[in-house]
Amino acid sequence: MEEENWHYIKISQIDDKTIKKLVNNLQKEVSEEFFLSFESLIKINKRAESEIENVIKHLDEQHQFKKSMFKVLLNYIKTDKIEIPLVFQLYNPDFLVRARAVMEIGKMDSLKYLNFLLPLLQDPDDSVRWSIINLLINKHIDDSKVYNKLKKHIELESNPIIRKKLENIFEEV
Repeated sequence: MEEENWHYIKISQIDDKTIKKLVNNLQKEVSEEFFLSFESLIKINKRAESEIENVIKHLDEQHQFKKSMFKVLLNYIKTDKIEIPLVFQLYNPDFLVRARAVMEIGKMDSLKYLNFLLPLLQDPDDSVRWSIINLLINKHIDDSKVYNKLKKHIELESNPIIRKKLENIFEEV
């Protein structure tokens, strides 16, 4: 775990320091490290329970997305049931799995995923970001929170093609 580019470690070798690092990665911006940490905490399961509970207690209302994400993870650890199934796919390290999850959510037209989708506007993969942007525009653009988040995202978008498409969409709206 001392190396920066770790991908596989034995669960028996996981210590509290490692669990804390994984949990801390989930409190940062969405990145490859974020997705790997999410998946690792799923696999570590019960060993991460107390650290996740501790983080939930200390997150304020400003971090509602993070709090919701940790609650879904904690619920899975405690009950071995996935209450919001596609969340695990949304945070999978494989961008294709994430993009497919976004498409499935689009077919369902469910609001329960909205808060889990918005942070993924920062996804490192262009195709995932574009899928989320399309879903949000097609299904939720009337929601002021979504509208403002997308409008603000124009400035943050790293891909010039996506940025231009977003600008064009807001010219029409």
